[in-house]
Amino acid sequence: MPDESLPTPEECSVVILPETVVFPHILTSLAFHDPRSLAAIDEAMNRDPKMLVCVAKRPVELVETESSEMGKESLSDQIYKTGTIVLIHKLLRIPAGGLAIMVQGYRRVRVQEVIQEDPLVRAKIESAPEGADRDVNVEALMRTILVQVKKLSAMAPYLPDEFETMALNVDNPHHLAYLVVTFLKMPLADRQRFLETDSAEEKLMALASHLERELELLELGGKIKSKIHDEVQKSQRDFFLREQVKAIHQELGDGAEGDEEIVRYRDRLMKASLPEGVLREVIRELDRLARLGSAQSQESGVIRTYLDIVLDLPWNSTSPVTFDLGRARTVLDEDHYGLEKIKDRILDELAVLSRIHDGIYRGPVLCLIGPPGVGKTTLGQSIARAMGREFVRISLGGVRDEAEIRGHRRTYVGAMPGRIIQGMRKAGTKNPVLMLDEIDKVGGDFRGDPASALLEVLDTAQNRDFRDHYLDLPFDLSKVFFITTANVFQSIPSPLLDRMELIRLPGYTWEEKRHIARNYLIPKMMKELRLAPKEFDLTDDAVVRLIRGFTREAGVRNLDRKIATLLRKVVRARLEQKRSRKIVIMGKDLERYLGNEYIEPQKRLPDAAPGVVTGLAWTPNGGDVLFIESVAISGGKGFILTGQLGDVMKESARTAFSFVQSRSERLGIPKEFFSKSEIHIHVPGGAIPKDGPSAGITMTSAIASLATNTSVSSTVAMTGEIALSGRVLPVGGIKEKLIGAREAGIREVYIPSLNEKDLDDVPAEVRKDLKVNLVEHMDSLLDCLFPGKKEGAFDEGNRSDSDNLGVSKKAVVRKMKR
Repeated sequence: MPDESLPTPEECSVVILPETVVFPHILTSLAFHDPRSLAAIDEAMNRDPKMLVCVAKRPVELVETESSEMGKESLSDQIYKTGTIVLIHKLLRIPAGGLAIMVQGYRRVRVQEVIQEDPLVRAKIESAPEGADRDVNVEALMRTILVQVKKLSAMAPYLPDEFETMALNVDNPHHLAYLVVTFLKMPLADRQRFLETDSAEEKLMALASHLERELELLELGGKIKSKIHDEVQKSQRDFFLREQVKAIHQELGDGAEGDEEIVRYRDRLMKASLPEGVLREVIRELDRLARLGSAQSQESGVIRTYLDIVLDLPWNSTSPVTFDLGRARTVLDEDHYGLEKIKDRILDELAVLSRIHDGIYRGPVLCLIGPPGVGKTTLGQSIARAMGREFVRISLGGVRDEAEIRGHRRTYVGAMPGRIIQGMRKAGTKNPVLMLDEIDKVGGDFRGDPASALLEVLDTAQNRDFRDHYLDLPFDLSKVFFITTANVFQSIPSPLLDRMELIRLPGYTWEEKRHIARNYLIPKMMKELRLAPKEFDLTDDAVVRLIRGFTREAGVRNLDRKIATLLRKVVRARLEQKRSRKIVIMGKDLERYLGNEYIEPQKRLPDAAPGVVTGLAWTPNGGDVLFIESVAISGGKGFILTGQLGDVMKESARTAFSFVQSRSERLGIPKEFFSKSEIHIHVPGGAIPKDGPSAGITMTSAIASLATNTSVSSTVAMTGEIALSGRVLPVGGIKEKLIGAREAGIREVYIPSLNEKDLDDVPAEVRKDLKVNLVEHMDSLLDCLFPGKKEGAFDEGNRSDSDNLGVSKKAVVRKMKR
């Protein structure tokens, strides 16, 4: 204990403690690195006795608040005014130039005035004596605190072992309070408050309250720790018990009903509301899984996969279908331009569904047929959006295994359900729009015929109980709205075709493509590439030239690619050239942005010559023109056919040859022409297979042109099947053929009169630019193509031009209004 007789000096060097408070009579270790404190310690070590004042630093926020009110901040404001004068017992030098000192509090002092701040802090101080009152209350408080200290030392792990002994040996109430506070976890402000309190009773009362709170916290922490320990022990115990139960069940061959996985499956089963037959099968499989027990068993993995698939299927879940025809029409118009017949068909279906709610109505299976790029797949998505249903697309291109449709039986390793059931699982509802894409490209081999498996799927009278081989359970597909797509229908098996309602999507005219590009393709691509309208524009002449010069297709897929290429070039140009003004691309600029990708039209109209006639053809990519060329080779007999022609087209050529031979006298053809000349008929494009009867009248006209040495204008084209009697029979694809003829520069066409009804589907702009003639008999067509070759040869008497087609005047020649 320090000598109490030492006087308190009037001035003393000061060290400022940022994080602690030194109490009187308490031995404390302190470390310093700041220059002021080091200088103060050096100055104290040179004095006798080695005295130093320790004061705590006030909180920064409190100092800032007072300085803002007073308008200035000094060192005196940064420290508490009550501190402790200490005696230095020991000094050690520590790394980084610091000092560590062992000090013992001597007595409490008050700082009257800071008289020096540099190089050390010096202040005027005065003694601050503590109250000497020690009555009954103080004695009672001391005893209470000692009891609390005893409890605390047993519960608090941070207290030293000798803490209780030290407290029991202190008789002074102030010293007892200082000793206990030194070892407690307490904020700096609370410690300073204990130092500043004069009354022993107040000091002990505050300490007793703090100790009580500390004891409560320690008790609560002990309870929490005990609870956590018990829970950990319980979980470990449950784990071991569960493993033991599982082992017992495995030995007995019984199902592990307590297994969490089984419980989870049973919960899903309760929520699934399965049909009765399906429910029985799932329960049977679940019992098998429970009896197997081991999660590592291969059979248990197969059962789990089966249960997951069955419970994920939408057995009774349906999407709420919207019957708002106005909204449906708006959705269809937003996504697709034109296609009025298809949109009307969808709206008709919605109108019927809005009146039927008993589930008896069996909807149609729509088959969208058209060339690539006309929007068949996206139309299916729009139909689903218009009806408010989920959309699932299943690609059937190249599918040759029946199991792709019906699934594999579970006896096979890695068996999975077919694409139909997988699509229903993905949809999550019982009434989605299910698109079977590219159904015309389904083929069969030794693994089965997928097209035959589709018969049950697409038959609305049978698909109520569709059975997938993997599930081996009846699944209702009657609520599904099926849509199929195809490029051609000829490759679809007849029984399958009979189950579908065909809707044709013909190719677009260049005017329609211009509208689609302006209102759909360009805005969509600008949005994807983050191009604003103020940054880019494509003039109308550039759009038309892009359509007619850089692309040649029935749809708009290639046009979409070209637009994307063009816009990417624009984005790059803006970045490289750092252009801020709008880039406007005109028709003459396309080569600069698209490089040497300029595509000449595939079919240039040849110069008129005898033996060459222009025909019209239908292809999966839309309508096109083809040229029938014929030459006479002296010294032979008969005819030669080249150009990779199919059997039907070869038969049409033989029919045409025989018909022209039968009309030799009427056409004024010399008798020896066919007996001394071999006729060679060729259709250019030898790498492309060609077939069909629609080139019959074209071949007939070509042979007649060669034999009469009379040329037919290359801007005149024709299509139609010829009978041996000369009748002109109807053909298909009239709309596509006329669109292709117009794109190729044809000005006049001849078509069978029985195809007159197909002209209503031809766009108005095509009818405006073409003169369409209806032909009933080949004699009438030859009369128009070769007028006056032999007067009166084709019929009795002379006829007017309008009579030369062999049908009534009302429908003989149809000149579309210009």
